[in-house]
Amino acid sequence: MKEALPMPTLDADPRSAACASFWQAVSSQLDSLRALPGRELMEALNGLLEPSFPKLAVEVAGDSPAFTLVVTAHGSVEDFDDVMMLVQSAPALPRVEVEAFRQRMGKGFSIRMDDFELSSADVLVKHERYKGLVALEIGFAKPIPMDMQDQARHMSLIMLDHILGEYDTAIKVGPVDYVDAGEQAAFDGVPLDDFVPLFDSCWREELGHTGLFPVGEHAWSALSATRDTEDGGEVELIVMRNDSAAALVGRADLCHRLSAAVPVESGEELEEARLFGDQLTALLQTHEDGCCTHVVLEEGVRTINFHVAQPEAAIAHAQSIQENSELPVRLDLAFDPTWNSYRTWVG
Repeated sequence: MKEALPMPTLDADPRSAACASFWQAVSSQLDSLRALPGRELMEALNGLLEPSFPKLAVEVAGDSPAFTLVVTAHGSVEDFDDVMMLVQSAPALPRVEVEAFRQRMGKGFSIRMDDFELSSADVLVKHERYKGLVALEIGFAKPIPMDMQDQARHMSLIMLDHILGEYDTAIKVGPVDYVDAGEQAAFDGVPLDDFVPLFDSCWREELGHTGLFPVGEHAWSALSATRDTEDGGEVELIVMRNDSAAALVGRADLCHRLSAAVPVESGEELEEARLFGDQLTALLQTHEDGCCTHVVLEEGVRTINFHVAQPEAAIAHAQSIQENSELPVRLDLAFDPTWNSYRTWVG
């Protein structure tokens, strides 16, 4: 009998204390914070946040005494987990709403930098599908001086963040290309002001990312691939991709990937590994807490991948199944809001 590998547990997250410290400071100083004008309020809040989360920032919408506190990572996906944890840990604050990420703004957004102004109506956009994301091509509706081309492109990205929203821009947008200056006149993109419905339609209708949890039997595809090894050789991979899981790509509540790797050296062990995957899938799908996305067989190891809403609960489910078997299961948890490990196998 094989010796089971130790199943990992999630230790107390050190960020929990940092979250508690920030919100305690905000709560204790809330009355004095309310008395500050908008910019000073934002600076004070960021002063409280910086020691614990230097890569995040707080923005303020609305006017005191009632306002919305927006936590942003400035579009940095690797810091989105911190944003979510900080917002989810927020206590109830009287007349204060707490929001994760910059939300979508309406039409007519403009930016001025160094005496150069650009509005969302000046930014033209075309889109196409790219590996499960929306790729963009951007041009401009008005002439841009050659010495302002780079600045205009930077400003257009800021606008994109505000028009589409920080989360959607970072998670759903793929490659962004710009039209050459000499081709601007012939570019037939739509104004950024009118792009949001087209973007949402591409995401839902063309890419199939409806956000609705698939029901009934899921559709699967079998793929084969090779991976280069460090010694210059190749390793063959067999991949089973859950095509139905594509509906859930981009859901903000399914940001964590849980992988369960099981050695399979015989037909009996392969069957046990399949049973483990089926049982964990059933437990996660009962309350739409997760979905099996793909399975990879590589060098005698079967790795079952899930996207889950609550990592602690998902690991507990895996532990409960493993305790009743002899499978040597190794779990790995990763923050993967773009579903990159799944989209790798999407054409």
